[in-house]
Amino acid sequence: MAHSPEMPEKYVCTACQTMHAGTVSVRTDSGHQYEAPATCGCCGDTELIPEKRWPHFTP
Repeated sequence: MAHSPEMPEKYVCTACQTMHAGTVSVRTDSGHQYEAPATCGCCGDTELIPEKRWPHFTP
């Protein structure tokens, strides 16, 4: 059986719109749980939201 890679959760910086891969916070038998980086690697802002919420985000 072929292995299909797990895609990490992605987070968007609300200040500069740079996308970041989440960091694994919990490993389980069914997969991983992710959390947003503490700060944006591009602008240093601290507000990163899940990619799936981005289209609905209002600053």
